[in-house]
Order: sequence, then structure tokens, then C-alpha cells
Amino acid sequence: MPDIYLHHYPNSPFAEKVRAVFGFKNITWKSVYQPAVMPKPDLITLTGGYRRIPVLQVGNDVVCDTALICDVLEHLQPTPTLYPSVQGQTSKGAERIMAQWADTTLFAAAMAYNFSPKGAEHFFAGQPPEAVKVFAEDRKAMRGGAARMHPGDATAAYKSYLRRIASMVDDQPFVLGAQPTVADFACYHPLWFTRRIEPIAHIFEPTPSVVAWMDRIAALGHGTAVKSSATES
Repeated sequence: MPDIYLHHYPNSPFAEKVRAVFGFKNITWKSVYQPAVMPKPDLITLTGGYRRIPVLQVGNDVVCDTALICDVLEHLQPTPTLYPSVQGQTSKGAERIMAQWADTTLFAAAMAYNFSPKGAEHFFAGQPPEAVKVFAEDRKAMRGGAARMHPGDATAAYKSYLRRIASMVDDQPFVLGAQPTVADFACYHPLWFTRRIEPIAHIFEPTPSVVAWMDRIAALGHGTAVKSSATES
């Protein structure tokens, strides 16, 4: 297998999605930390202007979207697969649709909840006001100026989505059955971020099966990471 580089930073939810896939597939990879906010000169040079995290680099190929990154990793390391078959048939359509829902609808509600006043206070604790302002302006620019969901609306939606995920994992280990699929990793990463913010993690209390499922994903690890740098990649 060629060298695999992941350009990321520790608190990135979408990077955690890819790191968890590395763990599932037991991949050895090179970890390149990039800044959480602009400027990102090394990343911009690599991608030709794309600024989001994570970015996968395999040889001369640069892959910028996590849905596509998952497909590239599936090609490089087919087993264990992100698209397991049941009785000889795969359900790639259902898995991809659920993953897309998680990466968009679920993610938007989760992050609006995560950065509600109580969550933001905990996340930015100890940081100067200037740093908080820079982060907020950076994320606003990333959204193209689009408004974030109101915290109250986000909380209601997020609770509803957690109940839906719970209904899937109450009686089976993973969201679509006995084995992890790409849908599990897409659903996992925004929830992983919430769980790291202690004052708001109580939202999981009504859905203990979701917590148990998250523990199963977390137990897969992150594969084998080797520290690297942008100049080496």
C-alpha cells in the first residue's frame, strides 16, 4: 500500500470519521496536523485553494471530501469492508444515503447544539476573546455566511435524531446490522464531538444504546498513526 497522509487536527469531527475508518481497517497512516483556522498556507498549496479538513493524500492524489475518502480507503484496503453483504447482497444505496444524511442534517444539528452558549463556554475556556472571535469568523466564512441553526431548534432536532439512531442500535450492534458500515462512521463523528464537551453531553442520557454503540466504534481505534509534517508529505 502507498503511504497515506491525513491532514487534520485533533478536534475535527470529520477528521475523526476518517481516523475511525483507519481503525476499522487497521491502516497505518501518516498524521499531518494543520491549523484549525485560516491561514493554512501548506494545506492551500497542496489542495489548490481547498481549506476544509480533513484532506487525504495518497502519492500524488489529493482527496478532499470524506465520503470520497472513505471510498478511496475501501479501494486501497477492501477488507474489512465498509459495505458488508447480507446473504450475498450489499446495501450500498442505503448505507450511502444514511451517511449523506449524517454528514449534512445530523451534523448541522449536532454542531449547532455543540456550540450553544454552554457548549461554547466549555470549548473556549481559557482562550482569549480574540481567539474566539477569529474562530467564529473563520467558521462563518466556511459556511458562506449562512446562519447556524438556533440552539433551541438544534437541541430539539438533535434529540429526535438520537432517538432514531437508538431505535437502530437497541437490538443490534451497529446502525444497519451486525457489522459496521460507512453509515456508522458518518453518524459517529458529530456525536463524538458532543461527548467531548462535558456540560452538554447529558443529551445522551435518554439513549444509552447510542452511548454503547459509540463505545463500540471508539474501541476500533485509529489504526497506527505515524507523526509527519506538511513538508514531508
